[in-house]
Amino acid sequence: MRAPDAWIPLVAVLAAAVVALAILLILNSGDDGPVTVVCEPGTPGCELRQPVHWHADFALYIRGVRYDFNDDRFFSTVEVELSENVHIHEPFHDIVHVHREGTTWREFFHSLGFELTDECLTLPEGEQLCNTDTERLSFIVNGVRVDGLAFQDITDIDRALISFGRESDEELMQQYARVKDEACILSRLCEDRIPEEGLPDEGCVIGGCT
Repeated sequence: MRAPDAWIPLVAVLAAAVVALAILLILNSGDDGPVTVVCEPGTPGCELRQPVHWHADFALYIRGVRYDFNDDRFFSTVEVELSENVHIHEPFHDIVHVHREGTTWREFFHSLGFELTDECLTLPEGEQLCNTDTERLSFIVNGVRVDGLAFQDITDIDRALISFGRESDEELMQQYARVKDEACILSRLCEDRIPEEGLPDEGCVIGGCT
């Protein structure tokens, strides 16, 4: 029969595993949904998010009014970088530029000063818009109504509508029809639509253009 001392290392390993599992359960027991983790250079696991250069069209409507992102505070430049992974910049203020795969819509909006979940949207100005009996957040991606968008990854040439209000399904589709369809031009997937003079400089930031 094995001596009792021989069991000590095995018991220690099992105890450590139980403690680690308990910590994970506690961290995931909240009601706030998944936690957005922004991938910073050097962070373990970040190497799994491979560099890309994708583009996606988007629009945000609040009570029927389109939110204007043509504002210097939302633009990333070589000098001022709001996010290395995802950003917008002049003159393409309705197109998301993605430089790291696995980037979610929540991460994108967070980089601009918003907080987005599938139930609430907090504006940079501080106003919080949450689902009620009369108003709600609605999402349409690539022509399909979806229950949630915040934790979906942004992929190349997506078209996304985020809308808060009391719009009917028909009105939401009318808003979606006004989402631009230009991401494919920057991704060079519809070359027949590229202007003869070529595309203007995208002004890529530290994340770089591939």
